[in-house]
Amino acid sequence: MTNTELNNLWKKGDEESFTVLFNELYQPLVAYLLQYTDKPADAEDIAQSTFIKLWEKRSHINLTISIKSYLYTSAYNSYVDNFRKEKKNKSYLEDLKHQALQSLVDEPEEEFQKKIKLIQKTVEGLPDRCRTIFKLHKEKGRSYKEIADKLEISVKTVEAQMSIALKRIRKEFKEETDLLLILCFGRIASKNNKA
Repeated sequence: MTNTELNNLWKKGDEESFTVLFNELYQPLVAYLLQYTDKPADAEDIAQSTFIKLWEKRSHINLTISIKSYLYTSAYNSYVDNFRKEKKNKSYLEDLKHQALQSLVDEPEEEFQKKIKLIQKTVEGLPDRCRTIFKLHKEKGRSYKEIADKLEISVKTVEAQMSIALKRIRKEFKEETDLLLILCFGRIASKNNKA
């Protein structure tokens, strides 16, 4: 379809026209986003959320460019925002892990073992799917995408289940250093199993 035909579809503003627009531009938009990210799931998530925002804000958008250009620009901006957030979160988590490991150096072994057992008990008390996902991520070191593929679920479901697991575990720990211990749980658990 030409840009004029796509713009005409957009101007109609009805669901049927929007569906045609989606079917025409979704795959090319995902392919475009894959130029920036090597994760197909991320490209698909960004493309879908871009279309959702486009539909939700349709009455407020006054196009001065083609709908295709607008869509691609919006998707790129979402990618940049996600990338910045991810980078910031990774940096923050690395700092927290470093602090946790530093605090463990000075902790008495008996106290440390009590905390590990409490984490393990809390993890075992999680719902089945939640526990499986948590262990795959923390003990086996699998990425959210790998877990999603293995369990045939979406990455969003993995994120939600990890969030539930971490909230439950956090309830058991009051001190910040104890919370930091959770971040290192996978490495610590595997070391303890070898001992």
